[in-house]
Amino acid sequence: MVFGIFGNTTKPLIRKVLPPLFTWFNDRKIDFYVDSKILHYLGIQGYDINRCEGGEIGKICDVVLAFGGDGTILSTARAVAQYGVPILGVNLGGLGFLAEVSIQHLYDSINDILNNNYTIIERLALKAEVFKRQSPSVFYGLNDIVVDKSGYSRIIHVHIYINDDFLTTYLCDGVIVATPTGSTAYSLSAHGPILSPDVYGIIVNPISPHSLGVRPMVISADSEIKIMASVNDRNATLSADGQVSDCLRPDEYVIVKQADYKVKWIQYKEGTFFDVLRTKLNWGIDKRMD
Repeated sequence: MVFGIFGNTTKPLIRKVLPPLFTWFNDRKIDFYVDSKILHYLGIQGYDINRCEGGEIGKICDVVLAFGGDGTILSTARAVAQYGVPILGVNLGGLGFLAEVSIQHLYDSINDILNNNYTIIERLALKAEVFKRQSPSVFYGLNDIVVDKSGYSRIIHVHIYINDDFLTTYLCDGVIVATPTGSTAYSLSAHGPILSPDVYGIIVNPISPHSLGVRPMVISADSEIKIMASVNDRNATLSADGQVSDCLRPDEYVIVKQADYKVKWIQYKEGTFFDVLRTKLNWGIDKRMD
């Protein structure tokens, strides 16, 4: 089995965690490849380490370890998920809805993988295509696709079609199209519902709508969502997972639908999805007792 390693170089803990892991792999003659950016950041010399550009790791590895927080998982998924490579997220601090494995359980988790003692689950991803260009621009997101007013101070008009049927025009700051994975991210902050990862649905959630009667919707994951934004001849912004973005001109529109691949996830039983919700969101804690 060949492991790939991604990591967030803004996390100081990565300097302590990765070098011993490289030694552990080498001592056991386990093949692994490391994202070149990490090795440059660590400045490691004298190790028998295979380096690889991040976008290529998915082609040559059987499992990818992603060290960081949820943002690291999102960027890793965009790099490798299209190749069907499963991801194990290792939490280096922070909220960590996606990076569930702690440092304390890292080596136990790797041994479980080597012994085929693990479960792979699949998570829905989104594909967004921007049309009315010479060639459509394509973006992928594990959490969400967002179209917003790009810093404009007034509300904008966002026209929504579901499977070519007109839904409504939101007067709002923008719209979030979120997966079940993304239901605990930006969409949650915008008062969207939480979906269990096994729910086959997509959330359409207006941001700060100018009406109390406007609410988020959950639609079938087989749906296509067409988004057109009117911002008084200004450009709107399209972003995927809050990490990659592009301007959306007034004459352009976006089609969002499920991607043609699923993100494969290694589930390590430190807790169920509902355990994570209770822990991360402090559900069931009586703040009056503090």
